[in-house]
Amino acid sequence: MPNSRRWFRSSPLPLPASLLPLLLFGCVVDSARKESATDTTNAAPVVTATPVNHGTHGMAEEVRWMFSPDRKALLVIADPAGVENEPVPDAFFFGDESRGFQTQMDSVWDVAPSPDWKWLGFSRAYTVVGGGGSGSELLTDAARRTAIDTATLRAGSFPASGMSMSRAIAQAGVIHIPDNPRAQAAADSAAPRLFPVALGWRVRWTTDGSTLALGNNPASARDDAESETWAALDPTTGMMHGSLPANAKLADLKFTRGPTLDPSLPIDLTESPSIPIQRGDRRYTIESRRGVITIADPNPPGATGATGAERVVGAGVALAATAGGRYIIALVPRSRAAQGEPAVEPVVYTVVW
Repeated sequence: MPNSRRWFRSSPLPLPASLLPLLLFGCVVDSARKESATDTTNAAPVVTATPVNHGTHGMAEEVRWMFSPDRKALLVIADPAGVENEPVPDAFFFGDESRGFQTQMDSVWDVAPSPDWKWLGFSRAYTVVGGGGSGSELLTDAARRTAIDTATLRAGSFPASGMSMSRAIAQAGVIHIPDNPRAQAAADSAAPRLFPVALGWRVRWTTDGSTLALGNNPASARDDAESETWAALDPTTGMMHGSLPANAKLADLKFTRGPTLDPSLPIDLTESPSIPIQRGDRRYTIESRRGVITIADPNPPGATGATGAERVVGAGVALAATAGGRYIIALVPRSRAAQGEPAVEPVVYTVVW
């Protein structure tokens, strides 16, 4: 597995990635909108595949993920970076197999689940000044999209490149995850709510889940720069405070860091370790062999001998999965990779039984 700190870059922050419209796919899994379909055979589960990142993949892209305590919900982040580790917006996928809810979003600087996994806090990424230091249309467009005046945007902007005059801003937002996505008005409550606040290079939650902490702008144009100070945002009222309460503590984010996808570093897409899952009282394993992911039932009802049934999920290799196997994180070959971009991308397979 490649070192997550190893980078190879040759281009600055691509402007179109910061201007991509919000791509949100919040839905119950049997909804009409699907990214792609995987053929199934003979009573196999219905499988759809959602790329984690529809935007730019940078010169290298780190994949990381975390699970809820019961392992029934997951958050996957695709974190690209540009030349000399310059900031490039991230993308994420969230899925909860208990609630049957999933969503995907591009062009964010950061995202974090609340401690109870009922909220997502994120910060949208916008470029407000072009690489040449000009481009008032970018600032005007960002003001229209964010409902924040241009003076506030300019004052809240930060350098987005160490080799040009490009500047960007972060806009804080939240998603309230519905307990029942099929309930009346659930779609409205789960829609992203963006606040007229130009802050949130990094986002965290307080340990009690009552406050979204918004990190200050980075001190340098580095994709891995951290925030040193934090403001407080009430996710229900939108009330903003310039600092966190003195007794507030930030919840830890326990991510698993996967491979860094780099065009100069090979990725093995032939096989990966088995992943155990359980549905009710039945146990299965997710297998990745010869570039194909399957769900294996070692002891199907009525079967004799040691050979169990296997159902095809899709191409690639599996990295991790939720407890019941509804969401499978995988690496797959990209069908159309731009020059200089990784030939492999992260996707999440949604398996409906």
